[in-house]
Amino acid sequence: MDDEKQSSAKETQSDSGVEFDPLDGFQANDRFEHTPAPESESESPPLPSLNPIPTGQRPPFYRRNPVTFWFSILIILIYGLTTYSNGFQAPSRLAVSLGAFFGPAVQDGQWWRFLSATLLHGNPGHLFNNVVGLLVFGNMMEPVIGSGRLLGLYAVSMLTGLGLVYLLQPNTVTIGASTIDFGLIGVYFTLVLLLRYQYDRQTFFKEFRGAIGFVLMFVVWNWMESGSVSLWGHVGGFLGGILFGFLLWADRKTKSQITP
Repeated sequence: MDDEKQSSAKETQSDSGVEFDPLDGFQANDRFEHTPAPESESESPPLPSLNPIPTGQRPPFYRRNPVTFWFSILIILIYGLTTYSNGFQAPSRLAVSLGAFFGPAVQDGQWWRFLSATLLHGNPGHLFNNVVGLLVFGNMMEPVIGSGRLLGLYAVSMLTGLGLVYLLQPNTVTIGASTIDFGLIGVYFTLVLLLRYQYDRQTFFKEFRGAIGFVLMFVVWNWMESGSVSLWGHVGGFLGGILFGFLLWADRKTKSQITP
């Protein structure tokens, strides 16, 4: 009898075309499906499912991921403009004057270096690694959290990553968008763990092991190809991503409680 009621509720929902509000804290109608609506009004609406919609139903990459796409184009163009005269190798002696992050300069009031340093890269390998990270993890997260919130994540991970460098390695010259890459990784893992109830136990551990393996492979590759890596920049960006993931969760839970 209970099974018949559940089946009837699902059919009613499907026939009425009920959809989640895209402004509820996550994008609703792009890459990810949604779990069924709750059977009782006392239950909080579920968060989006992490089950991807078939590839054929997705819009082009640049449309579903505009921030990811155009930010990647921006840092590629800036790399070309700043390194063209030097054979596409960043002149290290000019890194600080170009806008690299450097503690004493920031202490003198040059706070814009948080942004300028994120846009600069040291060599083609460094640029390539960070662009790959942006495209892969941005493609995973932008359709879920939305373009506006992705920009917020960029800002938070940039500030926490370079902020930690400022506190622990103030005299180290730092450039690159890897703080954002690791912020994306942080928010991804946070949301996967918070949404784990959507999987059965075996599926969850399979997906989670696969994610960990992919991220570790990216980290090792980034470390080997980029030469000198800003450890604290990566750690700070990752922590910023975790913080942002919890903020998204709290925002979504609050809105679910006040939505009629």
